Amino acid sequence: MIMPLMLIFVPVINNENFQLEGVVLIVLVGFFSKGFIHYAIAKIFGPLIWGRGFCGWACWTAAILDWLPVKGKASQVSNNIKHLRFITLFISIVIPAYLVFILNYDVRGNYINKNEMIWMFTGNIIYYAAGIPLAFILKDRRAFCKYLCPVSLVMIPSAKLSLINIKPTGNDCIECGSCNKVCPMGIDVMSYVKDNRKINHAECILCNDCQAVCPVNAI
Repeated sequence: MIMPLMLIFVPVINNENFQLEGVVLIVLVGFFSKGFIHYAIAKIFGPLIWGRGFCGWACWTAAILDWLPVKGKASQVSNNIKHLRFITLFISIVIPAYLVFILNYDVRGNYINKNEMIWMFTGNIIYYAAGIPLAFILKDRRAFCKYLCPVSLVMIPSAKLSLINIKPTGNDCIECGSCNKVCPMGIDVMSYVKDNRKINHAECILCNDCQAVCPVNAI
């Protein structure tokens, strides 16, 4: 429901780009429009309250990925390739900076309210072009989120301090493993519940799938 609003209505009707690259462009020239406000609320300060809930409930990229007909249990984040996200974050920041400081790109004249929509759709096409094949290759719908999404790195520092977490209810965990099987981010939820700890894992997206399948309401 949120995906068409954020991916279609905002760029087409408002001619704005809410992708990271677009926000970096406007910030570099001191233009703090709605794109910046969106980032500040949803992805920088908001995670102090709801962690990475945006990834679970409002990300327009993940909205498509979650519907892919990919079969297989979501994998845990691999330490070998999880740092690829730093490369995409670097690219998302360096390209706008290069345009502004090296090529003297006229952000106010050529970008704002003119080409923002093109940037928005181009950025998403690139994300989908990378995320959809990766999901099938790794048999994991959320592989893009784990290994390539630069926005996750923006959110993780504040998400670690989140006020809202999924927590054990106090009911005894029967160690059936149902929560681990459905977790789209591959988190070992059962170990948290079994040890009566809140799930403050940096990859938790507050989707509540684990809570929905727990047969003893331990989550």
